[in-house]
Amino acid sequence: MPGELMPWQQLVLDGQLEHDGTGQLHRSESLVSVGRQNGKSYALGALVGWWATEMPRIAGRPQRIISTAHKLDRAFSLFKELAPILEARFDAKVNWSYGRNFVEFKDGTMWHVNAATPQNAHGATCDLVVIDEVWNIGADVIFDAYRPTMTARPNPLMSMWSTAGDEGSKVMMQLREQAIQAIDSDRDSALYFAEWSPPPGSNLEDPNTWAWANPALGTTINADRLRRMAETPNRQAFYRAHCNVWISASASWLPAGHWDSCLTTDAMPAGGWLAVDSDVTDLRYTGVRVAPDDQGRLHVHTEFVVDNANAMWDEIHGVLEDEAVQLALTPGFYALCPPELLRRCKDFGQREMTTFTAIVRNMILERRIVHHGQLALAEQVNRAVAGRSSGTITLSSQKSPGPIEQTRCMVAAAGFAAQPQAKIRKPMLGVAK
Repeated sequence: MPGELMPWQQLVLDGQLEHDGTGQLHRSESLVSVGRQNGKSYALGALVGWWATEMPRIAGRPQRIISTAHKLDRAFSLFKELAPILEARFDAKVNWSYGRNFVEFKDGTMWHVNAATPQNAHGATCDLVVIDEVWNIGADVIFDAYRPTMTARPNPLMSMWSTAGDEGSKVMMQLREQAIQAIDSDRDSALYFAEWSPPPGSNLEDPNTWAWANPALGTTINADRLRRMAETPNRQAFYRAHCNVWISASASWLPAGHWDSCLTTDAMPAGGWLAVDSDVTDLRYTGVRVAPDDQGRLHVHTEFVVDNANAMWDEIHGVLEDEAVQLALTPGFYALCPPELLRRCKDFGQREMTTFTAIVRNMILERRIVHHGQLALAEQVNRAVAGRSSGTITLSSQKSPGPIEQTRCMVAAAGFAAQPQAKIRKPMLGVAK
């Protein structure tokens, strides 16, 4: 291929192809997210070309490769650039029939190109699947069609690439949440994740912020060109494409930068309230604890994120070993609350969210709520969008560009923790004379 890989491209390809010394990959899936025009296509072209020409020797057998995108013309553009190189340098056979494009090598290795639809993957068996613009591809394609094609392969990789998406990008949301939770909990994962984007809550009007999403800035992207692109009435489109920020994130319930300014290095206090909720699919269960310190501030900490109800109740019991912690559950969980926890439990729903959202927002703006830098919590707090209800504001999962269950839990726990607590009076003994 003409040209050299930029440092960011080399970084993500090295990360995806990290192995154990024998060629066995550490991870079977990857997601790379970066602003537009930074060279995604060149990087994934290098991956396809390398895999087709080198992996058969490493694996000792022919390889099966599929590259795809949400539209056929997008997938074909990579084929148009790479196929002539493979034909000229590696004596590969190229089929140029549009819609049935493939490259076949003498050792039996095949590279097919198609649009990302379920029918294009069913029946296939793949060692490498490369998916461009995954933000616009559905779960039935990624999880039900392409992922199963690699089940019987000994060393597969599904490599996904994209810019930020919108409220409909369910697959990319789920993958990002999975990766961010792994980062927060400092555990290894089968998913390699790399993203270039501004820190949550950044001021997107500041041109200096745009560099976070553009690792090719100064190489193939010009700062003046970015400024001209920003001069558009459709700011949302610019934020998504060139700042790699999810649509509607700029409509956050908090002004830019305020959550980050509430960071503290002080230890999380004991006690307080643990609020528990699930995401809209009931496939992820979250507990967020809010506790006051001796300065009158409320500390926020995500105690757990688990993927089944049994694990959730185990985590709740673990946190409530501290007798000073009280529990807040959504009505569905409250109905299932074990009897031994009911005396320490309240339920919360839309009424409490409507009551507490504006109060908690003001406490954040006044820095009376502090946090400890958890990435997933910051993502959800900064992406949350509020709507109007009964003359005040309340968080809206429908308007927010991604899950916000941690934000809802924080609002509920902080709202209960901010209420005046009745002091427990010690019993007094009176003696009549």
